[in-house]
Amino acid sequence: MAQFDTFIEGPGALKENEEILLTVRDLTPGTHKYNVRYVRCLVSSDPKAYPQELAIRYGRGQLAAQPYSIKIVEDVQRIPAKYL
Repeated sequence: MAQFDTFIEGPGALKENEEILLTVRDLTPGTHKYNVRYVRCLVSSDPKAYPQELAIRYGRGQLAAQPYSIKIVEDVQRIPAKYL
């Protein structure tokens, strides 16, 4: 199972069960661990609602008590390809 984390401003800052844009860090063991991705995703406070685990961190890195779940719909490219 893939694992991700993200930083948010505080409790209640995420819209649940709606497509949102979010910057996540990949925590899945392997060669791509800690890669940052900008994604369109669905997030839920129910850890079993979506297939991947999402750890929520607040402003100073404090970890939320309960893990969330996330479904990544697509990766969003921040910088247009002509500039890469």
